[in-house]
Amino acid sequence: MCDMNLRKTAALLLIIAVCLSLCSCGYNPKVVGTITDPDGNVIDITCGQYLVAQYEATVNLLTELGASGEIDLKKVMDTRYEGSTIREYIKEKVSRKILDRAVTDYLYSQTDLDSDVSAKIYYDNYIQNNWVSNSDTMIKNGIGYDSFKAYEWQAIKANMVPYVLYGEGGEQELTREYVNTFISSGVGRFTYLSLPYRKVMDVGLSDDEKRDLRTYANLILAACRSADIPAHGTVKNVIADIAEEYSTNYQNMLGYYQDMESITYENQRIIVGDGSFTTDQQAQMFGAKVGEFVVVDGGDGLFIIAYRHALDPETDTYDNLINDVIASVARERFQTYIDEKAVDFSIELDKKAVKYYDPDKIVF
Repeated sequence: MCDMNLRKTAALLLIIAVCLSLCSCGYNPKVVGTITDPDGNVIDITCGQYLVAQYEATVNLLTELGASGEIDLKKVMDTRYEGSTIREYIKEKVSRKILDRAVTDYLYSQTDLDSDVSAKIYYDNYIQNNWVSNSDTMIKNGIGYDSFKAYEWQAIKANMVPYVLYGEGGEQELTREYVNTFISSGVGRFTYLSLPYRKVMDVGLSDDEKRDLRTYANLILAACRSADIPAHGTVKNVIADIAEEYSTNYQNMLGYYQDMESITYENQRIIVGDGSFTTDQQAQMFGAKVGEFVVVDGGDGLFIIAYRHALDPETDTYDNLINDVIASVARERFQTYIDEKAVDFSIELDKKAVKYYDPDKIVF
């Protein structure tokens, strides 16, 4: 118990030290601004909440730009991007993120989701595990556990609210007819093989090697199309066995042997927008008719050999897939819904505080 108290004290002192290191001339704002909701409630935007949003916005931008390795933010903040500097772009994204989270908080408060004690316990534990993984980075950036937890909970709420919004009795309830139509067109079953396309140590293929791999993919596709199923076994067996015949042609190129059967996935249910494949890859896969093989060009030398199965009438039903359909619809529509609701909110930021918590102070 004594050791635990010492660890907690040490962590608290470290957070205080970081906050003091950010401070100049005693100025250390705890509140960066306020948000006013449609009921007139004024909600403080704490420095911790602002810093978490800023860190997330910066990481998202760097990922979008393909930046990696050691990055000196001070050297890139004044670079022009999307009509402004990167610094101003990040600040605008932070303001928008905070406003969106406030809208989500408000929508969540209009539901009875908060009464689900088991869900709260589950997600509290989930957040604690996330904190263990991210605490070093958060603390270095002046972000304590309470701010991290509050921000994580807002993200969780954003995932929960759509099930009320689009579910039975919700403001924008999805009708049974809509869900069944979605299932018939936006749910598919596939057996597929993603051909290896990275050399050892994650080295990409050359253009010539990508062309060779495309040739192998088309040869595998042609052989699969001419195979007699089920005479030659299950679809998985057919794809894996035929790919194995050609694997010698490119395993030397890749620098390692890959067992084809171990990376051939059988009769998987894929839902449009579920993130299992890119939008373009899914469009190519869903372009296949039931009972048809197709080669999917994933770009950068990745090729997928896929076979489309019929839906399973026992499991691919409204009752089993309603939540999956809601999740897919939410990915398409929920941000627009948030945008519409956000017009009833107002956000006021303290310019001096925003300048104080400048994004070029972020530590990775």
